[in-house]
Amino acid sequence: MNTTELPLISVYMPTYNRAQMSQRAIESVLAQDYPNLELLVVDDASKDDTWAVLNQRYADNPRVRLFRQETGQGACAARNLAIAEAKGEFVTGIDDDDEFLPNRLSSLYQAYDDQFAFVCSSYFWDYGSHRKQLYPEQAQIGLAELLDVHVLSNQVLVKRARMLAQGGFDVQLAAFQDYDMWIRLVAAYGKALRLSEATYVVHVGHELGRITTSPKRLAAQRYFMEKHLPLMNERNKQNQLFYRLVMEQQKLSFPRLVFFCRYGLWGTKIRYYLKQKLHWLIKLRQQLLSKGIKGLFSGK
Repeated sequence: MNTTELPLISVYMPTYNRAQMSQRAIESVLAQDYPNLELLVVDDASKDDTWAVLNQRYADNPRVRLFRQETGQGACAARNLAIAEAKGEFVTGIDDDDEFLPNRLSSLYQAYDDQFAFVCSSYFWDYGSHRKQLYPEQAQIGLAELLDVHVLSNQVLVKRARMLAQGGFDVQLAAFQDYDMWIRLVAAYGKALRLSEATYVVHVGHELGRITTSPKRLAAQRYFMEKHLPLMNERNKQNQLFYRLVMEQQKLSFPRLVFFCRYGLWGTKIRYYLKQKLHWLIKLRQQLLSKGIKGLFSGK
C-alpha cells in the first residue's frame, strides 16, 4: 500500500496499571500492514510503572503519541481525550489487554463504505489455551437487532467526525461504553457492517474470575436501559430484561424461559437455563479453556 494515497487511521488506547500487557497491544498496532497510522495511548493515572515504561520504550517512536491523565477519570475519558487529539480521518480503538492481527486495519479500511455507520469484524476470545471465534458471519446490523443484544464488537472503524458529532463515549457509564456508542452511531448514520474475518483478539483468560454482578456494572446497565428506552420496542425491552436477569445470576424457571423465548434469541436463553442445571460442568469447561487439561492437575 502507498502511504500517501491512504487516509490516516488514528488508533486510541486507554491503559491503567498494565505495563506489560499494554506493550503487547501496542506492538500489535505497530505491526499492521496498513502503513498510515498513529497510535494514541492515554495512561489513566496508573499507580505502577506503566507511564515510565511506555515513555522509555515508545517516546521516540513517531507513530506513537503518549498522554497521561494525572487523576483517574476512567477509560471513556481517556478514549475521548485520544479522539480529540487524533489527526486521522478515521479512528478505531484497542484495549490494553487485547491485540490486533496484522491485517486488522487494512481489512476494515478496504470494507469501509459511508453508507454504513461504521465497519467492525468478527473477533476471537482467547481463553489462554483455546481461542473461540465470535460472530463469524458477515452481516449488516440495524438498530432493532442491535437493541436486542450487542452483536457487534468492542472496537469499530469509524470516521472521527462522526464520533465527535455524537459527543464521544459516555463518561457516566462504568460498563457498556462501546455498546452505548455503537447504538448512537447506528441511530444517527444507519446500519453497521460486520465482517466475517476475525482480526481482533480479546484476551479473557486473565479475567475468567471477574465478577459481573458488581454494583457498578448493574448500575451502568440500569442507566443504559433508561438512556435508550425511547428507541426500544417490546422485544428489545424484554431481551434487555433477560440480560439483566443473567447479570444478576437469577434462577430461570421453565415457565419464564418459555416467556422470554417469545422474543427470540432462543439459543442464548436455553443455554442459560441449562447452565444453571449443569453449573459444575460449566465451571470445569472454564478451567479447561483457561488452563488446558494439564492445568487442572497442576495444583496451581
